[in-house]
Amino acid sequence: MQQNVLNPTTLDDFRMFLIKNKYKNLIKELNLEYCTDDNGDYIQLNCIQIKKSQRNKGYGSCVMSDIVRLADDSNVRIKLWVTNIFGTELKVLYEFYRKHGFVLIKNDNDGHMIYYPNVQPVKNKIKK
Repeated sequence: MQQNVLNPTTLDDFRMFLIKNKYKNLIKELNLEYCTDDNGDYIQLNCIQIKKSQRNKGYGSCVMSDIVRLADDSNVRIKLWVTNIFGTELKVLYEFYRKHGFVLIKNDNDGHMIYYPNVQPVKNKIKK
């Protein structure tokens, strides 16, 4: 299985596809940033916000599942910082992100979470 090539342009194209096509009139804000650190490339999820009239209908989970699938296909991590600045309780947010495979970053008490890609190794097809 060939992995998708992720770069700032393809990530922004993906973000715009979700906003303008797949979830048209449902997403209030979606901020994804392509970043690199000592461990390689990753997606920084700065904001995912569904329009108020469309909340609690599963759209946030659908969008998050698409982002996670992109990370898996591209073999990159996703990092985020959990905050309640938009009014959602922290407990609810932690549960939401854990449901999608995120874990708290060790030794970090500030709500930083990370998702590690679920990359399936390609099996050798040569029979002996």
